[in-house]
Amino acid sequence: MLANGAAPIVGLVDTFVIGRFVGTSALAGIGLGAVIYGIFYWGFGFLRMSTAGLVAQSDGQGAEADVQSHILRALPIGLSIGLFILLIQGWLLPLAFKIYTANPDIEASATLYIQARLWGLPATLASIALMGWFVGISRSGLALGMQVVLNLTNLFLSPLFVLGFGAGLYGVALASSIAEWVGLAAGLWLAYREIKRRGGFRWEAISRKTLLAKEALSKLGVTNSNIFIRTLTLTVGFNFFGNAAAAEGETFLAGYHVLMQFITMSALVLDGFAHTAEAVTGAAYGAKNKSRFARAVKLTTEFSAFFACICGALIWFGGPYIINLLTTDPAVRASAQAYLAYCALAPVLGFMAYQLDGVFIGTTRTAAMRNAGIVSVIIYIGAHYLLYPGLGAAGIWIAFLVYYVLRAVTLAVAYPAITRHLEAKI
Repeated sequence: MLANGAAPIVGLVDTFVIGRFVGTSALAGIGLGAVIYGIFYWGFGFLRMSTAGLVAQSDGQGAEADVQSHILRALPIGLSIGLFILLIQGWLLPLAFKIYTANPDIEASATLYIQARLWGLPATLASIALMGWFVGISRSGLALGMQVVLNLTNLFLSPLFVLGFGAGLYGVALASSIAEWVGLAAGLWLAYREIKRRGGFRWEAISRKTLLAKEALSKLGVTNSNIFIRTLTLTVGFNFFGNAAAAEGETFLAGYHVLMQFITMSALVLDGFAHTAEAVTGAAYGAKNKSRFARAVKLTTEFSAFFACICGALIWFGGPYIINLLTTDPAVRASAQAYLAYCALAPVLGFMAYQLDGVFIGTTRTAAMRNAGIVSVIIYIGAHYLLYPGLGAAGIWIAFLVYYVLRAVTLAVAYPAITRHLEAKI
């Protein structure tokens, strides 16, 4: 939970520095830039999810060589994808701004922000895979250590680049990119120590025969492709929400971006329980232990529900103070506070979506996740166009909350198939 809760602090620090010391247009630019950058970040979230699920099952089976080989496949994939996107950004960004339109000042600020953040994308995607490995072996404390190093680096560099060097929006984004590389270096060192603790390297894990094993690559390909499609549907849903906010104007977009810091923070805290579910349900599933599996689902769900209510209460009662801390613009403050109640409901209504994600990832039932993602985003977009004409900006938020509920319901329908499959394996 702490490791995941630390992840959005990079964006929170960027928002604080820009909101306090640069201005509203730049803050709105970060809002739009974060939406577009999120396509690259969340779109390849399968690197963490597939790694966590596969590693957890291998760990439950006691197959240490497979535990190591999974991360040795995932790390190069993350680095390569990040580098490829960095190289073709000149083609990607104009395309993105044809979809996500805003006034020229906001687009210019968003472009500047994204260009600087992309320097850190290879490290970011490799770190995502590494976090999945830490979660899969039930060593999330190591993921927290990696996030602490990353965030401390960013916390030092962002104010330095903006206030000390006068680098403005580009500086705050570049500081985040440098921090991503420092965080990856820390994560690799922690992984090296963990492998030594587990008995050292298994040389068969790095052999060509193991890394290129047909069955392992086939399972990796199917798992990654299903999760990629599912993640793509989530990206479409969240970016549809962001684009709807951008269409409401600069003030609403800036307020939306402030509130998204709360949603991102609470979502990643709840995702901590989902990640725990990935590890413990995946290990139980790999070990073919039905009672252990049921207990893992029960306990992680109960804890997730409890903390969802805590997150909602903290957003509702503490939100006005944080909003005033993040921005000095009266109009942006008023806009964010007007929709704070919807923001506070998001973790309460959405915790089951995250929790079921964890169970399905741990058991690598990715086809069901893919199908649920497609169905829920289609219904969400339909709900938006049904609600927005009559309710205006409030309709944007209500439809988004409906999306959270839909994600849980569509997965719940497929859940009984997991227990049936486990019983068949025993």
